[in-house]
Amino acid sequence: MRWSVLDTVLLAVISFHLIQAPFTKVEESFNIQAIHDILTYSVFDISQYDHLKFPGVVPRTFIGAVVTAMLARPYLYFSSLIQDSRPTSIDVQLVVRAIVGLTNGLSFIYLKNCLQDMFDEITKKEKEKNDEEDICIYDSVGSWFLLFLIGSFHLMFYSTRTLPNFVMTLPLTNVALGWILLGRYNAAVFLSAFVAIVFRLEVSALSAGIALFSVIFKKITLFGAIKYGIFGLGLGSIISITVDSYFWREWCLPEVDGFLFNVVAGHASKWGIEPATAYFTHYLRMMFMPPTVLLLNYFGYKLAPTKLRIVTLASFFHIIVLSFQPHKEWRFIIYAIPSILLLGATGAAHLWENMRIKKITNVLFLTILPLSIVISFLISMGFLYISRMNYPGGEALTSFNDMIIDKNITNVTVHVSIPPCMTGVTLFGELDYDIYGVNYDKTENATVLQKMWPSFDFLITHEPTAAQLPFENMTTNRWELISTTKMFTGFDPTYITNFILQEKVNVLSLLKQIIFDKTPAVFLKELTTNSIVKNDVFFIYKRIGQNEEQL
Repeated sequence: MRWSVLDTVLLAVISFHLIQAPFTKVEESFNIQAIHDILTYSVFDISQYDHLKFPGVVPRTFIGAVVTAMLARPYLYFSSLIQDSRPTSIDVQLVVRAIVGLTNGLSFIYLKNCLQDMFDEITKKEKEKNDEEDICIYDSVGSWFLLFLIGSFHLMFYSTRTLPNFVMTLPLTNVALGWILLGRYNAAVFLSAFVAIVFRLEVSALSAGIALFSVIFKKITLFGAIKYGIFGLGLGSIISITVDSYFWREWCLPEVDGFLFNVVAGHASKWGIEPATAYFTHYLRMMFMPPTVLLLNYFGYKLAPTKLRIVTLASFFHIIVLSFQPHKEWRFIIYAIPSILLLGATGAAHLWENMRIKKITNVLFLTILPLSIVISFLISMGFLYISRMNYPGGEALTSFNDMIIDKNITNVTVHVSIPPCMTGVTLFGELDYDIYGVNYDKTENATVLQKMWPSFDFLITHEPTAAQLPFENMTTNRWELISTTKMFTGFDPTYITNFILQEKVNVLSLLKQIIFDKTPAVFLKELTTNSIVKNDVFFIYKRIGQNEEQL
């Protein structure tokens, strides 16, 4: 695999997003808890696995978690050789998420290399046939792909997250798309079908698109497409049934079970219904700000060779098919986003390397391209700044653990309510029981919880006052509020409005005030401090009346 400076920058940006937002949300909980259990208890003893206590409505595949845990094992082994004890659990969580980010990052780099190799091969053949002056150059197409990618908030922020769409699914679909660019159509059909049945069934729409357009462009036969598709589905089904039935202790094929529950039975619609056009009118527009890449797609498609057209048509086919499903989420179409970036990169490379500067409009075009990347990156950083505030459960758990360590508290039980568990609390965040003896209770059943309530020494909950805590009379006399955790809740436009009114909406005076009087760094700090609203959402309580020496 060829390596460039931008490849390193890509991985660095992915890592930066990871460090800025180290916690996870409920959508990521299955994989992160499964990886924790595999690393802690091994695959040979599943009796203590979290999914047996909190199974969810449908089974989900363990295969991505098993692969990720296997990749994390070497780090744990070598770290044990250079230090006396195993890294703290939250360190392991960061390593696990870094591995997820690395698989996604390397798949993007692989796809970039496939794109560049395809154009290099085309250029080489053209040079052998024609005069070099008549040949269009695309030496920078791979670099443009990475530049657009680095400015894409959703791909950078979520590349390290243990959502099922990003744990092995997106990396493998990127490989399948890369294989098409290399002319390996049958292998691409096989791999995409395999990924669909094992990891995410919505990938079947992309797989069908790959097969369909490969046949239409006469790259493979209809019989070959069906054969390799069935082969991928068959092999994937055998592996998934074998592995997942073991972990779930019953026969299952998780992606089919999920399809029957969410799509056939219609339970996914309970999470919201949007119009058929939503992916095109809302989600794509949200994921590309400014819309430079989208605008370049038409131009890029006209320039695209057949292999790239198959990739992009298959991806848009995927989006169209999923548009018929009433419930929509941006992550369901994430596998199509790299293809859109490929077309955008093709258009950008053509303009940058082949446009002759004869008119002022040409200069404007060439100025807009790098400027749009800078703007996109700044918008992405703004989204990151806000998004990192949306994991108060993890912040609350960290605050509680710090208190336990600082005060040397041992042998206590803390109950964590559902909202904190959904916004950052994971098994990786718990302190070592053998050292501190802290029991983290996450009971959800109200009847069971009421019986256990007297045994709790601490609470991490969403109730803002002790009087609102359940199961006790006069709870204000039994619980003491010791800590709160804030979360981003909105914007207050007062500061920026007053600032503009003070400068009388004079653009030059505004720029002077920002650049020379305050400096951009000071202005941004004041803007975020005064405009971003954060409110207390989680509260840590300590039971009153217990033996203080014990607590």
